[in-house]
Amino acid sequence: MSSCCSIPTGSTMPCPSCAQIGAVVGAAPVRPHRPDSIDGAWQHCATPSCPVVYYLDTATVDADSVITQVGHKATDQPMPVCFCFAHTAGDLLADATAHGGASTIKAEIKQAVAEGHCACEHLNPSTKCCLADIQRILRAAATAP
Repeated sequence: MSSCCSIPTGSTMPCPSCAQIGAVVGAAPVRPHRPDSIDGAWQHCATPSCPVVYYLDTATVDADSVITQVGHKATDQPMPVCFCFAHTAGDLLADATAHGGASTIKAEIKQAVAEGHCACEHLNPSTKCCLADIQRILRAAATAP
């Protein structure tokens, strides 16, 4: 992996808003939302009810100042799930309904990821692949009454 894509390591700190420890994601996923952000071991707060998306020491980027909604913190619809290919939870559910419960969108994303056509580490606020979130959303829909 080149240095432009590496995620810095460092001691983790609690989120200044909710006190939960967030994963270190580095500056790359922060820069689209705050271009002037400094390099460093930025962390991602995954607590859904916390307004902070990223933090580095006392510097924060909150959900109201990001350029796209963060899936697990989204309060407005549509809820983004796949940031690389711009799919929402609504897209996934409509697709699965239209195809008898099998999501063609999930299959397309899975293929694109396998071919290396994603940039989750830069586009997804958590820097993680969205496939686990997609599976969770589809499984919840399938088991809903």
